[in-house]
Amino acid sequence: MNKNTIAAKIYLVLGSVSLIVISFTFIISFLSYRINTSSSHVIKNDLPSALSALAMLEELGNMNANLLEYVLGEKEEKLEYYSNLDSLNRLKKGVPVGENNQQVMQRLDRLILDHEGNAKENVFAKYDPSEELDADVNIQRLLKDIGIPMESLLDELKEEEIEDVGSGSNLEEIINDDLPALRYYLELVDEAGDMLADLDRFVLGDVDAKRAFFNDALQFEGFLELLKPLEKKPNELIKIREIERLFLELKSQGANILQRYNPQGKLAALKTIDSLEHTSFSEAEVLLEDFSAQSSKQALSAIYELNDLSKTIRLILILLSLFTMCFLVVISYYARRSVFRPIEQITSSIEKLRNGERDFVFDYESQKNELGEILKNIDQFQSELSELDHLRESQELNQMNITQQRDELQRTLDDLKTTQNKLIESEKMASLGSLVAGVAHEVNTPVGVGVTMASSLKRDVGKFIDLVKTGEITLSQLNQFETECSQTLDLLTGSLEKASNLIQNFKQVATDQAGSKRREFNLKETIDEIVSTLKHKIKGSKIQLVVDGESDVLMESFPGPLGQVIGNLFDNALIHGFEHREDGEIKILFEQDGKYVNINFCDNGNGIPEDNIAYVFNPFFTTKLGKGGSGLGLNIVHNIVTNVLGGSIEVKSDNGTRFEIRLPIQAPDRKTGDEKVNVRF
Repeated sequence: MNKNTIAAKIYLVLGSVSLIVISFTFIISFLSYRINTSSSHVIKNDLPSALSALAMLEELGNMNANLLEYVLGEKEEKLEYYSNLDSLNRLKKGVPVGENNQQVMQRLDRLILDHEGNAKENVFAKYDPSEELDADVNIQRLLKDIGIPMESLLDELKEEEIEDVGSGSNLEEIINDDLPALRYYLELVDEAGDMLADLDRFVLGDVDAKRAFFNDALQFEGFLELLKPLEKKPNELIKIREIERLFLELKSQGANILQRYNPQGKLAALKTIDSLEHTSFSEAEVLLEDFSAQSSKQALSAIYELNDLSKTIRLILILLSLFTMCFLVVISYYARRSVFRPIEQITSSIEKLRNGERDFVFDYESQKNELGEILKNIDQFQSELSELDHLRESQELNQMNITQQRDELQRTLDDLKTTQNKLIESEKMASLGSLVAGVAHEVNTPVGVGVTMASSLKRDVGKFIDLVKTGEITLSQLNQFETECSQTLDLLTGSLEKASNLIQNFKQVATDQAGSKRREFNLKETIDEIVSTLKHKIKGSKIQLVVDGESDVLMESFPGPLGQVIGNLFDNALIHGFEHREDGEIKILFEQDGKYVNINFCDNGNGIPEDNIAYVFNPFFTTKLGKGGSGLGLNIVHNIVTNVLGGSIEVKSDNGTRFEIRLPIQAPDRKTGDEKVNVRF
């Protein structure tokens, strides 16, 4: 090859660049290997170990705090304790495998099991905050219902005695009657207060308060017996009997509280918590702190090594950058002299071609290299451009025709979409119409019974009024009229309530399906409402409809579209699954699975042919073509489940058909309110 050719010069440049790239690649690969070797142990072992140890230490502290808060009356802390225990076990599993790590984790396992066992046996099993709360509530009730009324009665009698002392003239009666009675009333007030205080002390853990309660009760009884002979007035005797009744009730209910509540459980739980804090927790804390410190030290050492390596890399990159800059300067000068200047000679010719000139002459004979070939090719290109101008005119004409055809196809597509939307709305209105017909059919029976009972009641009331006017009514006739009216009104009320419930269910289902609003609802109640509007379709047949699922599943989703899904699947089962059959069973089963709910719609009907399984969700696919089937029912179901409700649906056919639907408890965000949810196909 001629050394003066542009290709030779370019090959020389490319060879030099390749040599630089290979050298640079080798250096970068070597440095990357060093970095990867230094950082791998930090990333895979030291940092995870240190972070896991700190997190486990925090979870262990939370577990100890959970136990304390549980004993202080927060019952929900028991669940929080086990939640933190699960988090601790998950963090422990995340510690990288290693001989030293495994030894530490085995010791930690022993401490955790000891902590959990003590908490379960000596805290949760011996103390229940709800028992202490019940005791407090009962004591407050005793104070309100017995203590305060008793104190009020004693104060009244005490004031009366004080008035008797001040107004009495018989000194002997004052000394032997009024003053002792006044003293006894004061003692009774004091003893009643002491009994209530004894109950409070007992709940707070004072075991001696139980004996004090019964001693105070005995003192109260003694003072009351001493007081009875001194009071002779009828109103005073009545009040004393009421005081005695309240005292006996206080004594009885107080003894019940003392018998049912055991304060030793709380004390034992507190001692266990204190013991755990100084044994298992303290030992685990030291173990995890040492483990975290060791891992952090290893990570810090590796980071220092990476820092030294980064300085070396920075120096190498600076040298490489300087060399690359010098090489680029040389290459730029070489390219300018050998390539760019010759190319500038043909720039003017190309500019002329761009401006539309097609008849100038090229001088390419003087160029003996690739540039001469380029000029020769440009000359040929000039001729080809002339031909291309003619082709461009033809292309513009063809483009115009293509645009017209595209517009026609777009209009046809818009017409198809409009037709599809009308079919979908028709399906929805048909569903609502079927819903209205079903409710009307179900409501007819209770309303008919109500009308019959009302007519019967009207007739019986007329007969009764006639008997009353004549004055010939007897007690047996009055009793018979009362019995018959009561039975008639019971039947009438039951029928109207049944009709009201059916109408309420229809109103809720119709509102949901018409408006597609997002709201929180109970899944079991919503499915029951939907099913109540569908049962008329199998009334009189031997087809059974079964709904089974948890009653406390709450969803924040779109009950209207969900109802349309169940309605379409129900109609599909009746039309296809039980065709030419008089009996069968349809089941709607659901259960919550974490943040999702699984709904199975099953029937033991004819099933779906294997060849059709893959097409059942396709739009306009139907085996009833020309017989009233639109082919949109299951397509609407699929699009509502996947788009509106944010779930998935699968169909299986084995001894019938089973649609497996999986929906999120909280549907994805969609437009709600007065706007309808758009179902895209």
